[in-house]
Amino acid sequence: MTTTLTVIALVTRLRITQTVVYGDAIYREKLTSQNHTIGIKQFVNVRHEYNETFAEGDLLLFGGKFTLEGQKVMVRIRNSRY
Repeated sequence: MTTTLTVIALVTRLRITQTVVYGDAIYREKLTSQNHTIGIKQFVNVRHEYNETFAEGDLLLFGGKFTLEGQKVMVRIRNSRY
């Protein structure tokens, strides 16, 4: 099933390797005010001078069409830092 979703998430934990930056971000659901944790990954091939590496404390904007599999949302995003 596909759906559209826009989320602003706060990066709370990161681990950095030579090929990937990965960790957790949290967002609050508007209707229930419940916090949810999502996993994030940024691969080395998207680290360019115009596209900075994620850092703890960053706000990330995710938006677009997503595929739901069971209770997990699989997402591919583009990095936008504010």
